[in-house]
Amino acid sequence: MLERPGLGQAAPAAPIVRPPHGPTWSRSSLWARARRWISAIAATALAPLALAGELVVDVLDVGQGDAILVRAGGKTVLIDAGTAGANVALRLQAMGVYTIDLLIATHAHADHIGGMEDVVRALRVQRYLDSGQAHTTQTWARLADALSVYGTSVLATAPGQVIKLSDDVLLKVLGPPATPFAQTRSDLNANSVVLLIDHGDVELLLPGDAEAPTEEWLVANGLPDIEVLKVAHHGSSHSSIPGLLRAASPELAVISVGVDNRYGHPGEDTLKRLSDVGATVLRTDQVGTITLRSNGAQVSVTSERGAALKLTAQPDALAAP
Repeated sequence: MLERPGLGQAAPAAPIVRPPHGPTWSRSSLWARARRWISAIAATALAPLALAGELVVDVLDVGQGDAILVRAGGKTVLIDAGTAGANVALRLQAMGVYTIDLLIATHAHADHIGGMEDVVRALRVQRYLDSGQAHTTQTWARLADALSVYGTSVLATAPGQVIKLSDDVLLKVLGPPATPFAQTRSDLNANSVVLLIDHGDVELLLPGDAEAPTEEWLVANGLPDIEVLKVAHHGSSHSSIPGLLRAASPELAVISVGVDNRYGHPGEDTLKRLSDVGATVLRTDQVGTITLRSNGAQVSVTSERGAALKLTAQPDALAAP
């Protein structure tokens, strides 16, 4: 098992590089990576710390992809890591984050796990969690190799799992179901890891790239009223079905999406469905990284480009199917 360079020491003055077993780079590729590193550091401020009793969630602006940093009770969770080009590992270092207590891959598409290999190699990752579904891409294989090389504990999800981040912050695994979805439009998306963060009266739903079959299953199993929805699949028209939005009734809908992306995300019909349930929409392509700070009763929302609002939670009540 390899030790990561610089771990347990003061934050390094320069970005951590891969250990010797990594690929050999040409001079031109090193310069290209250095330019990306500089750009990432310049775009990232130190992350606000989670105070005692607080929950802080950063929906990072990673372009067309997902990367969500969750901190509470001294614990740090990273859910997805964008594409390799999003430089999430470096951005976390620039934010002062050097240890990930739990790394979660919602599913194996490259816009969610492309940056995970770098995260595992550059940071201290204690545990890794996914749905247990293997994949065949090189991106997946490199991530699996990095997890093995560094001896990271690998766990699989099961509906009903509860991960305690602090005395009052719980990370609940809602999906995928024990019997995976099959023969859907996209089985990888349909079997995304679906998470609910519960902090007092505040709930945040993080459904990865879940699509209609998953959302119908979630509604059938009961959902609480939530304050914040991380909109599934970057606002694709294949997700955010009316039944889920009515059941969960989010006050704020956060969409992680790239500027002028080739998929046309978010879909106009999705935006209309969100509007129909009265959700305020914030998009990373418009306001940059979005930070949510919860005290269990209220959520303060700020963004990299100035958008700000405050949400007041309602007492918990389970939404009827």
